[in-house]
Amino acid sequence: MSETRYFEISIVRWCGEFVCGRVTRAFFDHWKGRPEEDLAAFMTAWETDERETGVPPACSDGSTPDNWFEFDDVEHISNAIANNNFVHVIEVEPDGSGEGFRQKAGGYEEDFEISAIAGDMPETFLKCDRSIEVDQVTDDPANPVIVAKSLAKGIDTVARCETVGPFDIRKLSICYIDFDGDDVVESLAYDGVFLETEGRFSDGKGMVFYLGDLHTWSLEDSDAVETATDVNSPGRLRLLAGTLWPSLRTALGAISSLFGFPVFLLAMIGAAKYLQFFNLIELKGWALIIVETQTDLLEQIAEAAAAYGVKFPAILADAVVMYLSVGNTMARAEKGDLLTVDNEESNHWELFKEWLTKGRVDSLLLSLPKIARDGFVRLFWPLMVLYRLKTPFVVSGPGPSGTTINSSVPRRELVDFARMVTEEHGTWKGQSIQDFRQIFLWHLILVAGATALSAQAFRLMG
Repeated sequence: MSETRYFEISIVRWCGEFVCGRVTRAFFDHWKGRPEEDLAAFMTAWETDERETGVPPACSDGSTPDNWFEFDDVEHISNAIANNNFVHVIEVEPDGSGEGFRQKAGGYEEDFEISAIAGDMPETFLKCDRSIEVDQVTDDPANPVIVAKSLAKGIDTVARCETVGPFDIRKLSICYIDFDGDDVVESLAYDGVFLETEGRFSDGKGMVFYLGDLHTWSLEDSDAVETATDVNSPGRLRLLAGTLWPSLRTALGAISSLFGFPVFLLAMIGAAKYLQFFNLIELKGWALIIVETQTDLLEQIAEAAAAYGVKFPAILADAVVMYLSVGNTMARAEKGDLLTVDNEESNHWELFKEWLTKGRVDSLLLSLPKIARDGFVRLFWPLMVLYRLKTPFVVSGPGPSGTTINSSVPRRELVDFARMVTEEHGTWKGQSIQDFRQIFLWHLILVAGATALSAQAFRLMG
């Protein structure tokens, strides 16, 4: 009967720590085009007060991680890489303590150059679990990310297997992540058995930091997983259908708020006058009395203002009320995203100049003190409507990294974003999507609809 033999497997030569994380567009634009050493100095500063000042927040919640390795909501892995490396195998035996192993005298020992033997190995020898590709050339990323690679040399990803008979390299499986060109080992298996891995030692050789656009991040370990992902990942129609209630709920919440409801009622009265003028509704009874009373009141206010040399026509008052009603709803919609970003330590002048040079409305809003943003959106909501035509979706719930997010998603990237979440969790569940275009339209529909229904109700009562 053959005895059990033990072999220690290690990936030798290049290794390191690799992280990739999403960053805000403002953070991306601040560093894009700057020398890499400036970005490296910012990322590797021992204390946050040693960092360059005026840098926009890296995260959508207004924060910036303290350490470079915390920029990792896409991926964070420390291991050897399969590129240009060797598999080193030695035979070991129990050391007698009952806990450890030692190299067996005269036992098996061999090195295998991965790139040299890969072509003759089974397909299971090298298997890519998923791929991360970052476009470093673009100046207009849909999914801006930062990549940090701490490179080293040494012996890493050490595992031990037990088998009956000699070691067979063909039974070894190396699963890896294609981390933007570096095949970082994720796990090892021998003869179908998963092996626990650990690091041994390494000597740091340098760090690399760069920004780019995250293009793909997909599971590729089997056809079954790909098929399941395709089935579970929601399509555009399902995603858009899922925006209906969250968007309507936001509009209703804004209208029913302490400030929003009285403004909404005044907007209804103003809308009723103009709907009647164009013969879209007929006002009778109490509805007509309410509208005429409001008209008389506004005329009295206009006459009083004229006595002081101020022209304030009634039609202007109606327009102001309806304008502020929409502004209140848009401010309520932005409350969970741009209005809550804490960037008091940022360079507000730089953000303002970014708006002037690049036309980024979000930079203009973030250049303002947090306390002033709500009022700005109420007064200048048409700017926010134009901005949201390109980035209309805000997704709340479990994100690709597993953490709860509140993230703006461009119009053309919603399906890809949902696919990334599905690939990570195996399902699209627990997310809520607001569509700012719908919120705006829902507000107009609610004002017009409530006006028409109220007029009909009062006409029946009168």
